[in-house]
Amino acid sequence: MMIPSSTQVSGLDDAGQDVFRGLLRQWERKRERNILRRSYRDMHVILSYLGASVPTYMRDALNVVCGWPGKAVTALAARCMWDGITVPSGAEDPFDLSMLLHANRFSLEVPQAIDAELTYSCSFMATLPGDVQAGDPAVIVSSASAEWATGIWDYRRRALSAGLMVTAVDDIGRPTSLVMMTPETVTAMTAGEGHGWQVEATRTHGLGRTPMELLAHQPSLARPFGRSRITREVMSITDRAVRAGYRMEISSDLYAAPALLLLGADKADFMDEDGKMTPLWTWYMGRLKTLPRDEDGQLPQLQVIPQQAMTPFLEMRRSLAAEFSAASCVPISSLGIVQDNPSSAEAIYASKEDLVIEATALNRANGYSLDRVVQNMVLLRDGGSAYDMDDELARVSTRWRNPAMPSVVSQSDAMVKQISAIPELAQTDVALEELGYTAEQIIRIRSQIRRAQAAGVLDKLLAGRAEDEAGPGEEPEDDQDPDTPEDEEAEDERDDGQDQDDERGRRRRRRRRRRVRGDDDDEAGR
Repeated sequence: MMIPSSTQVSGLDDAGQDVFRGLLRQWERKRERNILRRSYRDMHVILSYLGASVPTYMRDALNVVCGWPGKAVTALAARCMWDGITVPSGAEDPFDLSMLLHANRFSLEVPQAIDAELTYSCSFMATLPGDVQAGDPAVIVSSASAEWATGIWDYRRRALSAGLMVTAVDDIGRPTSLVMMTPETVTAMTAGEGHGWQVEATRTHGLGRTPMELLAHQPSLARPFGRSRITREVMSITDRAVRAGYRMEISSDLYAAPALLLLGADKADFMDEDGKMTPLWTWYMGRLKTLPRDEDGQLPQLQVIPQQAMTPFLEMRRSLAAEFSAASCVPISSLGIVQDNPSSAEAIYASKEDLVIEATALNRANGYSLDRVVQNMVLLRDGGSAYDMDDELARVSTRWRNPAMPSVVSQSDAMVKQISAIPELAQTDVALEELGYTAEQIIRIRSQIRRAQAAGVLDKLLAGRAEDEAGPGEEPEDDQDPDTPEDEEAEDERDDGQDQDDERGRRRRRRRRRRVRGDDDDEAGR
C-alpha cells in the first residue's frame, strides 16, 4: 500500500521533509507499473479480452497461463554469478571481509538483487550500521526491489543523492517502518497511530555519500534507473500466447470429440422409458447404436463433420516463441520449442551468444555498484570516509563467473594452450579462475599446495641435520634400511672381489720391489 506524498513526519526538519516527499513522489509514480510487471512475472495477469472463440464461462475453468516473462528474467540472472572480490595486491581475504560477507549472506543477497533488478528495471542495496550488542554484524547489507525502495538520482555525481527503503510491513502489506538515507545521515521512521509517521532515530554515518547503491539493468543517460526485462513487447507477446493457449485447449476438446450431423432422426429416438432426454454423449459413447426408420421407411443419415487439425495452433505458438526469443535473447529451445533436427554445438553456442553478451554488460554495470557497496562496508566498519579511502580499497573489484559457462573440457583445453604460450600463467589465480574454480576452491588449492611444499622443505631440513650428526663419509643410522638376505649375499660377493683385487695388488708390488733390488745389485757389481 502507498504512503501519500503529503505525509508529515514528526521530528523531521524542513529540509528532510522536502527530501522525504520527493522520494514518496518518485515511489508513487513508478509503483503501478512495478506491480504490473510483478503480476506478469508471477503469472497473475487476467486478460480483459480473449477473443470471440473463447466463451466467457470457460475463462476461469481453463486458467491458461504463460511463464515466459519469468523465463526472460531467470535466463539472464542465472548467468550473472558473483564470485567474490579482488584487489591489486592479490590478497585472499582483503580487508578481512570474509566473515562480514558471510554474516550478511552476500553470495545469496546478490542473486536476489539481480533478479529484482531484471524484473523491475532496478534494485537497491543499502549498507547500514548494525547493532552488535543485539547480535547484528558490524554492518548490515539490505537489498530491496523497486516496489519497496526508491531513490533520487544525482546526474552530476552519477549516484543517489537520497534513498528510501521499507524495512517492515504489517499483516496486510502496509509499511510500518522506513529508513531514509542521505549523504550525511540515516533516519529511521515508524508509523504512529492513525496515518502519522515519526522519527525514531537519526544517525550520522560519515561516508560522505548515500549508503545506498543502485543496480540498474541497461541504464542510459535518459533513464538512469534502467529498463525492465519485462518490456511492453514481452507483455504483448505473453498476452497473445495466453490467447493462443485458450484456443488450443478448446480446439483440442473438439478435436477429441468430432461433431456429428444426424439427418432424418426424431427427437423421440433420444428419450428413455421415462420420457427424459438421453445425453448425446452417452449415445455417442455406447457400444451399440440403433435408430428406427422414419414414417417413409428411410433410415437416418449420420455425417461426421471433419475437425480442424492442431497443426495451425502449434505453428502459432512456435511463431510466438520465435518472436519472444528475438525480444528477450532467450534461446527458443528454452521456451519449450523442440526442433526436428538436433542442433550442433556451434548452433547451440550461437543461440546463447546474445544472452552471454548481455550478461557480460550487466556484470560490468553491476560490478561498479557492488564495488561501492564493499567500500561502504569497510568504511562503516572502520569509521572511514569515501574521500580518504586508501588506494587498495579504492581499486577493489568484483569477480564474476564466466557467463558463457563453457564445458570443463573446452575450458581446460583453452587454458592448456594459453599456459603453453605463457608458462608463468600457471602460477597465477587467474588460471584457476579461468578453469572454473570458485574463490573458495582457489583458496583451498593454494593452502594445500603451500602445506605440501612446507612439508617437503621440512623433510629436507631434517635429512640434512641427520647427515651432519652422522659425520663425514658415514650415513646416519636412521637412513639405513635393514638388509635383506639378498642384500647381504650381494655385499659378500663385493667383499670377496675386493679381497681378490687386494691380493693381486700385493703380488704386483712384491714383483716390482724384486726388480728394483735386482737392478741395484747389477749396478753395484759393475
